[in-house]
Amino acid sequence: MGGDVDAHWARFAKGLQSRQNNRLHEIEVLCWILKVGAVYPVFQPILEMHTGAIVAFEGLIRGPEQSQLHTPEQLLRVARSAGLLAEFNMLCVHKIAEYYAQSGLSQRLFINLMPQALIEGYADFCKASQFMKSCGFDLSQITIEITETQSILDRQLFRTRLQPLRDAGFRVALDDLGEGFSSLQLWSELRPDFVKVDMHLVQGVSESPVKRHFLRSLQQIAEGCESPLIAEGVETAADFCILRDLGIANAQGFFIGSGVKVPSPVVPQHVQVLS
Repeated sequence: MGGDVDAHWARFAKGLQSRQNNRLHEIEVLCWILKVGAVYPVFQPILEMHTGAIVAFEGLIRGPEQSQLHTPEQLLRVARSAGLLAEFNMLCVHKIAEYYAQSGLSQRLFINLMPQALIEGYADFCKASQFMKSCGFDLSQITIEITETQSILDRQLFRTRLQPLRDAGFRVALDDLGEGFSSLQLWSELRPDFVKVDMHLVQGVSESPVKRHFLRSLQQIAEGCESPLIAEGVETAADFCILRDLGIANAQGFFIGSGVKVPSPVVPQHVQVLS
């Protein structure tokens, strides 16, 4: 998987012209990545607290390991500056679905989708949904994880684009709750199937009464809205136990498992003893 991408990169990098302008150099690399599809996914597990089972994986994308566009942050930064965000996001959707289908796992799959990509590339995503079906997916197995919600300028148009996908079976998750004030308003408007709590509110919750109050309140809202929470960025046993005791439905983070090329539903022993 990643090895094929890196082999492609080695051949391309040999002929890459040295540029004084780093931005142009990065855009040239991104255009090559889009042309040959030189990205690969890793999958991070999501644990359901009350069963102690891995119930889902989030697909995360990586570029060639030896390139300057290896991390998702680097890729997104250049795609945004080059005006190629929708094209890049659609490539990610295809790669994540393709490789997860090969795993043969039945757990839910979370795929990140930026609002701009859905609005500008709606027809492309509809084609991608047909590709997912051809891979053997039931669309109800896939959750569209809406990221960068603060960038939604036309909420009505966004909801119009999203509704047919929900009608087709896709589930919807709202990402990074707590990162901005607008996310609470969007929660009430979209009524997502899942809500991901930003790691800022999660990390250190075992040492912060204020964060516990926030999370307790969000948990009450989640129960009323029937939108289970997923706590992101869980990295310690102490935080995990507090989240469990608060009744948070799901947890994701390095304590449970990092992103790997070959996903496995096996729960680590150190997590099993606390579930």
